[in-house]
Order: sequence, then C-alpha cells, then structure tokens
Amino acid sequence: MVPANEPPHIIAPDIGTAYTELLESRVEGQCPYDYHVIHIADPVSTTDYDEFSLERTNWTEIVNAGDALSRFESYEFNDGSAGRYWLQDRVEELFEGLYGERLTGPPNQIEMIVDRLDQGNHGQTTNALVAQPYQLEPDLEKATHGRPLAADIPCLTQLQFKPRRDKLHLYTTFRSQYVDTKCYGNLISLALLLAEVCRRTEYDPGYMVEGVHNPIFRNSSDGKGLASKLSETSTK
Repeated sequence: MVPANEPPHIIAPDIGTAYTELLESRVEGQCPYDYHVIHIADPVSTTDYDEFSLERTNWTEIVNAGDALSRFESYEFNDGSAGRYWLQDRVEELFEGLYGERLTGPPNQIEMIVDRLDQGNHGQTTNALVAQPYQLEPDLEKATHGRPLAADIPCLTQLQFKPRRDKLHLYTTFRSQYVDTKCYGNLISLALLLAEVCRRTEYDPGYMVEGVHNPIFRNSSDGKGLASKLSETSTK
C-alpha cells in the first residue's frame, strides 16, 4: 500500500517495479499531483550483444523489465488488445514510428549525440546532449490553435543523454502519457535506446529518469485491472 499523499516521485531498481508502484499510486488516488517523476537505478541488464533488433526476444534480454513483465503481457485490455501488444507497440514507436522519424531526421539527432560521445574530452559531465521529437513546426503551431488537437503531436518531447565519468544516464520528458497502456512500454523502449547508445559508445549504462507532465488513463477500469494483476505474486 502506498502511503497517503505520496509525493509524485518513484525510485526503483528496475522498470517493472517502478511501473507497478506508479500504477498503484495512481489507481488508489494516493498521488494527488498531476505529474510524476520516475528514477530507475538499473534500467539496462546488458549491452553485451552483437546485433540490435526490435524483436521481443532481443529486448527482453537487454532491458531490466522486472518481474511484472509476464503479468503485464498477459493482461487483456477492455478493447481486446493484450499487454504484450502495447509493449511492442511502444518499442516500435520509438525506433520506427513518429518518435523515431523525428529523432532520426534529417538531421539524425541520435547519431549526432553518438558522434559527440565518441569524441570524449567532455570532462566529468556534459549537459547539452539533448534530442527533441517535439518541433516548433508543426507541433507548436498545432498546439497554439484556438481549439488545439493533440493528433500527431508527439507526447515524448525531449531526451537528454548525460555522460558522467564512465556512465551514461538518460533523462526523458513527456508532455502527456497513458499510464495503463503506454507507460511500461515507453520505459522499456527508452531503456533499449540507452543500451544501444551505450553499446556503441562503450559507456556503462547508468540510471534513467522519466518526467511526465500529464499522466492519465486511457481507460480507468483497465488501470484498476492492471494494478490488481501486477499485485499478484509472481509465479516465476
């Protein structure tokens, strides 16, 4: 049980634990804030792989998804979709969907950051390696209309890679996010990106921080159902 009036900060060792604690606090209404921050100490399990792939058999070995993975994947949402679908959807969105298109350009923001990390000579830390899926045109133009619609405006607005000595940390910002369907998969996809950048630049993967300014439920009953499902004792 989350203490009453829990602050909007989740600190956890892995992705699954972080997601479960966040979901519980939201469903039980014990986090009264309209934003949250998640700090995951070890989002990446390994960077010792030969070829990058978006296949589930690949990313389940790379990211530290936690014990909640199988229970989330087996959950059936009210619209008939499965949790497994939503996880893979988020992975593909970051690398091949709208997020991926915005990040790889042109210009390719991820490649620019990788090239800079390869150069070294940045001292203990660098604070300007920022990539932005959200753009002035067309996103801000759409948002400033009299009755703005969020269609095709990326919810992921910013990623910041922060090298510190031999570790590389990742900070991410979402303007809005569905806690029930998309949050877990977004965390997994971002951890996968951190792992790949670390593999290519020979950094050790560090922690990952996610800030969300408008966490909401796609379907509140799914939020409750998921919270109940994830609270079950793992059979692993």
